[in-house]
Amino acid sequence: MYLLLSLIFYVSIFSDLPDRGEAYPEYNRAFEIKLNDGIEAFYNTHWVEARSIFRSMKDQWPDDPRPHFFESMMPFLEYFFVDQSSELANEFLEKSEIAVELSEKRLSASPSDTTMVLMLSGLHGYRGLVAAGQSNHRVALSSGLTGFNYTRRLLSMDSTRPDARIGRGMFYYMVGSIPSGMRWASNMVGLRANVDDGFNELKMAAESDSYISNDALMMLMYLYHKEQRFEESLFYAEKLTGRLPDNVIFLYKKAEIHREIGNINEAINVYSSIERKNNPSLASITKKSQENRIELEKNLIRVVND
Repeated sequence: MYLLLSLIFYVSIFSDLPDRGEAYPEYNRAFEIKLNDGIEAFYNTHWVEARSIFRSMKDQWPDDPRPHFFESMMPFLEYFFVDQSSELANEFLEKSEIAVELSEKRLSASPSDTTMVLMLSGLHGYRGLVAAGQSNHRVALSSGLTGFNYTRRLLSMDSTRPDARIGRGMFYYMVGSIPSGMRWASNMVGLRANVDDGFNELKMAAESDSYISNDALMMLMYLYHKEQRFEESLFYAEKLTGRLPDNVIFLYKKAEIHREIGNINEAINVYSSIERKNNPSLASITKKSQENRIELEKNLIRVVND
């Protein structure tokens, strides 16, 4: 399988919308203000506020896929970094399907719309990640191929674009990590890549001076952890939480990495910081952090007493 988000790389495309007057006839200052407010709330995991903003936008601009995209990314992030439950997976797939449909409709009406190509590349990629997480490799491969078709359209525009590198990195990782028993399927259609190819593309995207670098950092943190390369995962976790100190999902992931490495005191400190934030949108993370902190502190006391 292969991974994401972000912070979500689509922030960058909202600051450079193509042909606003033609491709986005309904685009106006009110939409931009609401979208930016929603994105800021999303990044800070203030999700009650973010949902309220995105839902009001869907009512006012029902044909725009971007509010649907960001709302779908809430269960996606929680699924990948906190709780890999089928409920969260299904919620993401259901919500993201609407964003896919609206994006495809808009791209059909305006084939040169780079924003929609970017969005469809990411959406299909993320859907593939969730399918892979649920051990449905056939769907993961199908979604990855569809997403990569959009990514190739981006590559034809500018192969050094950070967003294109993320698309390549995600796809290369997916192909490189397909179980050996299913490699014949990818080989049949001429798809060959390895995990390190994916990491290299993501690292180049992470070094860019754009919001996309946050998305690349998140993916590097997650994928290195998946590969059990914990020190490298922690390196990118530190970078990501340094930029986004209020995001309790990323903080929780950093605490888990510290714990697996054996940095118990550091893990306790991060869990404690999550408790102090007491994010009302993600009460489950606060509870898990408290439980984990208490467990680690009890273990430390036992070690001292022994």
